[in-house]
Order: sequence, then C-alpha cells, then structure tokens
Amino acid sequence: MLAVHYYYRFRTSLDDVVELMKMRGINLSHQTVHNWAQTFGVHLGLKLREKRYGHASKKWHIDATYIRVEGRWCYLYRAIDKAGNLVDVYLSDVRDSKAAERFFQQAQKTTNCVPDQITTDKEPALYSAIKNSFPAKTKHRDSKYMNNVIESDHRVTKSRLSIMKGFKNIFCALKFCTVFEEIRQFFRIKNRTRSQRRTIFSSKFNEYQQIASCEA
Repeated sequence: MLAVHYYYRFRTSLDDVVELMKMRGINLSHQTVHNWAQTFGVHLGLKLREKRYGHASKKWHIDATYIRVEGRWCYLYRAIDKAGNLVDVYLSDVRDSKAAERFFQQAQKTTNCVPDQITTDKEPALYSAIKNSFPAKTKHRDSKYMNNVIESDHRVTKSRLSIMKGFKNIFCALKFCTVFEEIRQFFRIKNRTRSQRRTIFSSKFNEYQQIASCEA
C-alpha cells in the first residue's frame, strides 16, 4: 500500500516508486507496482468515494480537459463544488452531449446530490446535457470567468498526468484518474496554517492507513 500511495499521491513514475521502495530495502519491478496500483488502488479509490457519498455541495463547476490515451486525445470530464471539493470525474472518447449526460448521471449517483447551480464555460454540448439530466430548477451559469476555479484546478491533474506521458489504454487511464482524484480529495486541506495542516494530516493519514489496510 505504501508503493500504491507513492504512485498516486506524488508526481512519480513507476520507476520512481521502484527506486523509493529500494531505498527502504524492498526490491520490486515496475510491473509489480503497476499491478498493485491497478488492483489495490482501484479498491482504495472506491472506498474513498463511498466516504464522500452525500457530502458534495449543490453548486458545481464543470469542465472537460484533454489527456493522451493510446496516442490520441480523450476527454476527462471533471466537476468540483463551490468549495473546490471533488464531485466526480469521467473519461470519454468523445466530447458531446451524450458523454456529458453519462457524466452527470454518474456524478449524481456518486454524490447522491442534485445541484441547484451548475457553472460551465459555454461549451455547446453541455446545454442540452444539463437540460436532459437535471430538473428545471437547476440554474445553469455559462461564464468562462466564473468557471476559472475549475480551469485552475485542472492544473494539478494535468501536472500529475504529464509524468505519465500518455496511457496505453482507456481503462488504465480511467482507473488512474479516478483513484488519483479520490486520494487527492481525501488529503485536501484548505485555508489552514502549516501547523494546522500538519495536525489535520496526522489524523487523516491514520484514517487513510486503516482504509488501506482493509484493502491489503
């Protein structure tokens, strides 16, 4: 689980994790780390997702960003709430209204929440998707300026994915993006001093270890 944590939590490649574990006296191959990340990482991500059930606020920011899969561009739909907390992620081959609808359906199932307000950046495909997926009371704000919050949030994800240099298939990409986002959200501590963050992190890490040990 330590190897899995290194891989998803920090900007590390498989070879970086192998080296870090070697420094602890543990010999691994990069394929072993990959297998563990695909197996234990997914279970861990699902457990962390379950803990978020029902906790998202009802004001969402939604956008899609590009990631490289099998030498082509795919679309990673991401949603965060007003406080910057993760709502959900969804990976698609295409960027159209049907893909957006599937993402919205998944997001509502993940959070058990119907948003009162959704902010987008005027992407045409999202208009019909929002209309078909949410009740009329859900307000749609289409403003690039007001959606800067998720544009900035993309940077952390893109920065981590840049180490990957693309994925070999869309299923591996989906698994990685989902687990990475869930672990990132679990350790997210905002608007605290460094001293306060250290204290909060200690309790969070203890909880994280308990969840991880169940998966191991």
